[in-house]
Amino acid sequence: MELEELIEAEESARHKNLERAIQIAKREWENVGTSLKLCGDIGEFDQEDFMIGIIEEDVIIREPAISPTKSVSFYAPTFYPMYFVDNLLTMDEKIPEYNYKTVEALYVYIELATKAVGRLGLIGTFSMGFGSGYGNVRTGWIAEKGLPREREIFSEMFFKERKRDYDWEFHLNSTSEKLKTIFDKFMEWQNNPELYHKETKSLARVKPMLV
Repeated sequence: MELEELIEAEESARHKNLERAIQIAKREWENVGTSLKLCGDIGEFDQEDFMIGIIEEDVIIREPAISPTKSVSFYAPTFYPMYFVDNLLTMDEKIPEYNYKTVEALYVYIELATKAVGRLGLIGTFSMGFGSGYGNVRTGWIAEKGLPREREIFSEMFFKERKRDYDWEFHLNSTSEKLKTIFDKFMEWQNNPELYHKETKSLARVKPMLV
């Protein structure tokens, strides 16, 4: 195969992967929207809201190509939003065996849910905290994003009076009702910093040191 043909074949494969990833993202965006239906309408998926690109070694090429972006860490690729496409593709490949209980799904849902509740009014650390909690209860995995106590409260509220089963359905009314209660709590925290600090303070007790 000539060099030009090889380059064309690689570019064709890359664009096919991009298109497939975008279709997966649209499907899962709709799932998130269904689960958050009582919180409001999150609107249509917009790929401009996400880092849509392809990984070539440790360089991220954004599509449409603007400029190469070095990854933050070569050793922790799933931790960063520029790996969104790879996470989408790998998540989808693993769904038949693992459903959504994978690390790749965790980071996909953090990105999607954070953006979704951002459209509904949560901002900054509150939208990220909600997204991290959503990813945790969807997949069973824990990310380094968001604050641990927020994630714990999210999980406690979501699984209150129900089995801790991560294979729940997006469309169930019980799912939407739980997420609405949690969303309202995050919005309450956002509007009342004093309440937020009171309810999210660490439960750990510090013992005084004898000197």
